[in-house]
Amino acid sequence: MFFQLSTKKEKLITVLLSFWVIAFAIILTTFLSPLLYNQQVNTFHLPKLVHMSSTQIKENYGHIIHYLSIFTNTSMQVSSKLITSKATSIHFADVKKVLGVIQIYFLLSTLILIPLIHTSLKEKRHMFLKTTPIVLIVIIGIVGSFMAMNFDGAFTLMHQLIFRNNYWLIDPSVDPIINIFPETFFLELGVILLAIIALMIVLMIIIDKYLKKCYLEEENKLY
Repeated sequence: MFFQLSTKKEKLITVLLSFWVIAFAIILTTFLSPLLYNQQVNTFHLPKLVHMSSTQIKENYGHIIHYLSIFTNTSMQVSSKLITSKATSIHFADVKKVLGVIQIYFLLSTLILIPLIHTSLKEKRHMFLKTTPIVLIVIIGIVGSFMAMNFDGAFTLMHQLIFRNNYWLIDPSVDPIINIFPETFFLELGVILLAIIALMIVLMIIIDKYLKKCYLEEENKLY
């Protein structure tokens, strides 16, 4: 129903904005994750697992997150105690490529969406503020259900879909770096990511209602 009422431009905005919100949530969750991670290093007993101090673990995690930025052109600076195999180094390079695509999409789509949304709002068309939340609700509903039912299965499926090799299957006896990424921490990040998307949905609904109210007030003044 909503999509039938939308113009082609609004359909394009809906698609671009839906993936923009997801990209925004991934980027925000990833690059702000050290704030959460640094509070939980000792909670997860990581110093005992990798035989490093909590300060060293935090520094290495920070180096990894810094490496994942598209604005970082240097190699990943982590302790040799954490990575010894070439396969694991390749995996982190693959992760950087995936996140690089997401970051580039976010930047490019922002440049495209700004004029599209601006002209659409000038024409008093904001159906995309209804359709985008619907698309996102479906997405987080599906992803959230998989995570709730079987997080391990969802985590494995995600890696199988994204990566073309099995280098993500890291052996902790060879590369202890996997031990500084507790499964519970990944689950927490997943919940935060979905929460950010949910907040964006609420924000769009509020903006849509506000615009509708403003347009009605303008119409009433004319009569």
